Amino acid sequence: MAKIERVKYFKAGFEDRPGALLEVMQALKKSRVSLSGLWGFATQPGKADLYVVAKDPAKLKRTWKRTGMVLEEGEGFFVKGADRPGALLGVLKSLSEAGINIQALDAVAVGGSFGSFIWLDPGKVREASRVLGVK
Repeated sequence: MAKIERVKYFKAGFEDRPGALLEVMQALKKSRVSLSGLWGFATQPGKADLYVVAKDPAKLKRTWKRTGMVLEEGEGFFVKGADRPGALLGVLKSLSEAGINIQALDAVAVGGSFGSFIWLDPGKVREASRVLGVK
């Protein structure tokens, strides 16, 4: 059975250039911010977005506010469990049957376990929490 957790993510913009992500990550380490999730994407020439789920969201928010990095924050869902065929099907079926569209999904399997992050329309997070049985 997959474990589902509703989590807060933070999005920050930074330069799309060699070493820029390294600088961001070094600053997070210096502030002792531990992460549960990290995604980075080039968005246009010279610009990139970084999505972060921190183990201590308040600490990340304070750290990035000092640097002016936070663009937005939102909520999504971590899904994790044993890696097996169809591991995400129950979650996907529940959301589909409730008419909740998934905006983006990332998943990876390592060492017999999988982890996934699901982004939804912000207006659907509360409903999805109810459907998925998550606080």
